[in-house]
Amino acid sequence: MKITGIQKQKKQKKRYNLFLDGDFAFGLYDDTILKYGLRTNDELSEDKIKEIREYDEFSFGKYIAYAFLAYKARSRKEIIKKLKERKISENIIEDILKLLTEQKYLDDSSYAKLYLENIVSSKPAGRRLIKLKLGEKGIDKETADKIIEENYDEESEYTAARKLLKKYSVRLKNKPGPEKKRKSFSYLISRGFDFDLANKIINETEE
Repeated sequence: MKITGIQKQKKQKKRYNLFLDGDFAFGLYDDTILKYGLRTNDELSEDKIKEIREYDEFSFGKYIAYAFLAYKARSRKEIIKKLKERKISENIIEDILKLLTEQKYLDDSSYAKLYLENIVSSKPAGRRLIKLKLGEKGIDKETADKIIEENYDEESEYTAARKLLKKYSVRLKNKPGPEKKRKSFSYLISRGFDFDLANKIINETEE
């Protein structure tokens, strides 16, 4: 097939429309056109067209991934979801994930550690809730357990729970004893602390 036209798109400055045998065929980024040295009157085989389009999709997917990562760290699952939303094919997604991993932009262990540090410093939570949140982000159980065990032990969780309850108790200062205890217990449980730890801290506070 012959390239009969290469026209710059009006809305996307780096995007061009490619015409083959007189008809619009597909859009390409300027990097793709430069890489393959595409010019009007060039002849393209079906295999070459397939190669060009796959490269262009890969470049587009990389751009999406880098922009997504520029805002904050992301998990592998989040990257996959974002690329699928933009209609990137599965084989291209795998190539992009491989590249991001090689470039150290994608590391679920590092992501889990950073996520743990952020949630503990901003609004303390129990290990149960943190494991749940990490699971929702696509972090496998083994990785989540390892990161939590190494960076958020039982003593740290205990300290965080006491600090959280002390702050919450200000809102309950005019409540009767039984209601205060019940609300305190429910609050700690809702923040992912287990029953035994919640009971222990509340009893210590009463004493």
